[in-house]
Amino acid sequence: MRIHGINFSVNWRNFEIGSSFFLPCLDADDALAKIKKTTKRLGFVTQTQVVVEKGIKGVRVWRLL
Repeated sequence: MRIHGINFSVNWRNFEIGSSFFLPCLDADDALAKIKKTTKRLGFVTQTQVVVEKGIKGVRVWRLL
């Protein structure tokens, strides 16, 4: 997944129900659109939220189903 010209590698195969990951980014709208497109293609049900963790803005993604 490429966001802001940076390639982020997410091991979608190991993204288990109940787990989450944090993706640092400045343009949350771009990141959310790409995450939603990918998770829809994979048939995942996710919840996303724009957050600041340890002073870094980004998106947290939880897999629900």
